[in-house]
Amino acid sequence: MAFGTDRQMYDVDLSCAKCGAHISQLPFQPSGDRPVYCSECNRAFRQTRGGGMGNGGMSRPPRQMYSVNLTCAGCGAAITQLPFQPSGDKPVYCRDCMQARRNG
Repeated sequence: MAFGTDRQMYDVDLSCAKCGAHISQLPFQPSGDRPVYCSECNRAFRQTRGGGMGNGGMSRPPRQMYSVNLTCAGCGAAITQLPFQPSGDKPVYCRDCMQARRNG
């Protein structure tokens, strides 16, 4: 399995919404309000869709980075590149401080 052995699997008794194949395990607990697809249908969809992670070896184009000369509003570290152009009306945080803010 591509997820490794540490990923929790949930035992289910479902049919693929596309091909009807029996599904006995999923890497998530289905909520019941969305269709569930077998691994083969998921793989085929990712390969035809393009972009994103796990899409048959294709990768996203590099993200545009903006050169800046700013100071992190959280820790005071120097920030030299950002994946967006800052507008100046909001505080800007370094990667570590932004991650800490997201995690609460």
